[in-house]
Amino acid sequence: MTPHHNLINGQWTAADSYASNTNPSDLSDVIGEYTQGGASDVQAAVAAAAAAFPAWSTSGIQARSDALDKIGTEILARKAELG
Repeated sequence: MTPHHNLINGQWTAADSYASNTNPSDLSDVIGEYTQGGASDVQAAVAAAAAAFPAWSTSGIQARSDALDKIGTEILARKAELG
């Protein structure tokens, strides 16, 4: 089964350990293996968010709306995969 990594600062990052995610209605159905991030992963994610905040906080309402619309469109396009 392919492991799923964390997306930190635009890069997929692996980890030392992974956790199985199982279907709650069928415990024999393993949906995937997902990264268990550690303290260094949290620190990297927080640093990336802090670095992105100034540009995001000064962007206009239209830019924010466009970004959220793009995210929503991607989620809807992948609803079968994500659901």
